[in-house]
Amino acid sequence: MGYHIDTGLIIEKFNTDCECPLCEIQKIVEEQFLHEFLNDAVMEDNTRIKVGTTGFCARHFDMLFSRPNKLSVALQIATRADVITPMLGEVKNAKAAKKLADKIDSSYTSCVLCSYVEDSMVKYYKTIAQMFEREKDFYKTLVGLKGFCLHHYAELLRYSNCAGFMKNEYVKILSSNQSRNFERLKGELKQFCDKHDYRNANMPLGDAETALPRMREKFYGKKID
Repeated sequence: MGYHIDTGLIIEKFNTDCECPLCEIQKIVEEQFLHEFLNDAVMEDNTRIKVGTTGFCARHFDMLFSRPNKLSVALQIATRADVITPMLGEVKNAKAAKKLADKIDSSYTSCVLCSYVEDSMVKYYKTIAQMFEREKDFYKTLVGLKGFCLHHYAELLRYSNCAGFMKNEYVKILSSNQSRNFERLKGELKQFCDKHDYRNANMPLGDAETALPRMREKFYGKKID
């Protein structure tokens, strides 16, 4: 493969019964980086510099803080605080205030962990396209999926050129699968809604009982607790 990632993880999660196997992969990737940032990475100068420059988003701060190693988090946040401090001095005029406001806004939304996770996921998007081109039976795996969340579907389309001479066939299979499964889920959601009509009190729900949280996953990706 042209991209050094775990293709075994792709096969494993693409054979999982879920609304988006890439959400399952991203969860594993994210856990790996969270572990690193709570252990060895905290002692690396390059990592501390990146944390100081970029910081963490609120979600990743909360995820780090929820783990036992509070000292690692505190050391990294102290580094980030040193970078933020100069922004909080006296503001001399309204023009400077507007410029500073934009800088402050970006200071708490940028995230070194987000960037690491996204860089890793890009390798997965590219490798999946390559697997479609190079592994003759991989298309069967794609056809059998329940589709992807909207974000991961868009990213697969974005990197579809990595499927080489098979790129057009690749996007056809991706799009038809996504459309078919979105219609499936819409039907289950309608069934869930119809069940609440008193005339359908005895109608079995089946899979439709979980249609709403699964539609949430289709729209926004897998919810991380």
